[in-house]
Amino acid sequence: MSLDKPNQELRRELKDIASGLEQAASKVPSLTKGCQGEEVTTVLKLIAKLYEDADRLAALADEVKAGRIARAKAE
Repeated sequence: MSLDKPNQELRRELKDIASGLEQAASKVPSLTKGCQGEEVTTVLKLIAKLYEDADRLAALADEVKAGRIARAKAE
């Protein structure tokens, strides 16, 4: 199924945001090298949440591609 331009843009936006979250998650450990104890646990939870959100956005992008989600025209 070929997507129209608004849905192509929606899919691209979702994938770009997901990619940005993954990049942010990958940089967090280098910013927190001096963390210990509870700080490490908090950082790991933050990283897990970023990756979880990135996965959710990627899944939404897949639904756009499959035609289950579509961008409606503005009224």
